[in-house]
Amino acid sequence: MSAKYTLKLSELTGVTDTFINIPINLKPQMVDQSELVDRKFVSVEVEKAINPVQDYEKVRFSPIYFPDLNNTSIHKPITNVTYNVKFLNTTNFPTSSSMYSDIGIVDDDIKFGKKRFENSFLNLSFYDSDKATNQRLISFINVFPRISLDEIKNGLPKPANQIPVTFTLSDPILNPDGFAEGFYVYNYKDEVTAELPKELYMRATFNNAANGSVTNMMTDGEPYFINELVHKLYTKYILYRDMTGYFYAIDETYSDNVSVNGSDLVVNIYEIQAK
Repeated sequence: MSAKYTLKLSELTGVTDTFINIPINLKPQMVDQSELVDRKFVSVEVEKAINPVQDYEKVRFSPIYFPDLNNTSIHKPITNVTYNVKFLNTTNFPTSSSMYSDIGIVDDDIKFGKKRFENSFLNLSFYDSDKATNQRLISFINVFPRISLDEIKNGLPKPANQIPVTFTLSDPILNPDGFAEGFYVYNYKDEVTAELPKELYMRATFNNAANGSVTNMMTDGEPYFINELVHKLYTKYILYRDMTGYFYAIDETYSDNVSVNGSDLVVNIYEIQAK
């Protein structure tokens, strides 16, 4: 750093001793560096202090299936998704469906819409991994029981021992009189791209308002040792995106509890058995 001084000789006339004191310890100072400071320091630190923009908009993913599992570029829509919930105290478990009478629900609970029936629900929890020691809960869906037209006779619901613990969810556009809650899956749209689908792992539980119990479910009707059981807890969902919209498919190769019949998707879940 340099400094320029101007001395007027006219002001020194008659002065015999003239001194200019220059301190030995000079501290450096920034001169004409403001633009550099703003560009290299201030702007950088301001950017660090501002939180990144997050797109929290969610979109609706519709169910699909692939006629050819080796070609995911061709898919067809699903019109009904059915969750069959099967409990151990069911006759001919696991092949037969459980009835509401098997889990403590009586005829009057259904007939009069009591909370013992209406407040029971199937919980579907979606995780980002199937490893219980390293996973995050992404979202969940609660599906409540409803009586369909097929389960009504002479204007009244059928007996509890004739109504299966089954949740059939329909496309509300094609079937506006059906039950659609749980038919769609919702997720942040910027997490799924055409080049990179997103995998979610669903674990199911059944909450019984009749006795206050919560039953953990699995994807197989056979008993397993504890160390093997962890591989039978999840059903794999894959979220896709293309130019026509947002979709999800349930992986038929990941677990044996998923089947497709025409445009109907069936997911069987069973009460946990451990050896």
